[in-house]
Amino acid sequence: MVRRLGIRFLKIAGSAGLVWWLLSRIGLDRITGLIRTADLLWLAGSFLLFLASHVLGAMQWRMLLNAEDIRPPGRRILDCYFTGLFFNNFLIGGAGGDVYRMLDMGRQPRKGTSAVSSVVLDRMVGFLVMSGLSVAAIPFACLRHPFGRAFWLPFAAMVLGWCFLCFFFFNKRFAKPLTRLIRPFLPAKLQVKMREVYRKIHAFGRNRRLLLSVAAVSVLVQSARILTHYGVGRSLGVTVPPVFYFLFIPIIAILATLPLTIGGIGLREQSGVVLLGLVGVTAVQAVAVEFMAYLVAIGTSLPGGVSFMLKRGSPRVGPNQETI
Repeated sequence: MVRRLGIRFLKIAGSAGLVWWLLSRIGLDRITGLIRTADLLWLAGSFLLFLASHVLGAMQWRMLLNAEDIRPPGRRILDCYFTGLFFNNFLIGGAGGDVYRMLDMGRQPRKGTSAVSSVVLDRMVGFLVMSGLSVAAIPFACLRHPFGRAFWLPFAAMVLGWCFLCFFFFNKRFAKPLTRLIRPFLPAKLQVKMREVYRKIHAFGRNRRLLLSVAAVSVLVQSARILTHYGVGRSLGVTVPPVFYFLFIPIIAILATLPLTIGGIGLREQSGVVLLGLVGVTAVQAVAVEFMAYLVAIGTSLPGGVSFMLKRGSPRVGPNQETI
């Protein structure tokens, strides 16, 4: 308990320190002044686009659930997905929404491991597609901008990481030596569960038809979320071509998931200042874009919070009954 509190304190301190440093350099009045000039039409379009990405994301997850022979009604999947988004945005841990989805869909008899693997796969496919879009954008972005040497190191690391994950999850020969290294540090029960989840992920990789279908939907999901930043940028007068958002936003999103701050606050904005600054976006604009995009993400997840509160007030149901 003390250790957890200490880690949370350090994360809060990290977010507070980064935010303070950014505001001391840029000035809060300049950021709020720019936000007040936002074009509401572009903002509304960005909000609807991000909302549509959630609906598509729920569809992607449904495909994975069906592959695990978990077939709840579409409305329940949508409800669970949005509630998970709400928890991910508002819980300090940042992964509470994933746990909620696992528990909610794992209430059926003997479907716990299947529910866990569906969420892990959903996350993994999203990460691989998002980072893959960034890698694919590199040659197109380089045609528009002469990046320096410092640019290539993080992108080389992303490509290597992308290849490593693909080999690890879809190639047993590659994964076995690595699993042997970490096995002594894991409890026996956890090893069994992880082995079951890994087998399901590996089986997913061998089902090429499902893999291609899920990947196609995921491309739409991640593209919509990246283009949301472009729309927010246009609302604030930033006219950078979309290809640079496809290049930088996945990196910013990955950096924001590092366990250094609360919900990526501060780290997300600082990463935006550095990366978007490479293509002429001012620090004020970069912070405003990332902050507004974060607000859009929070706003689009609020239906999940409302749904959860309504369910808390409803009578309890059994594990095999419909909850909505």
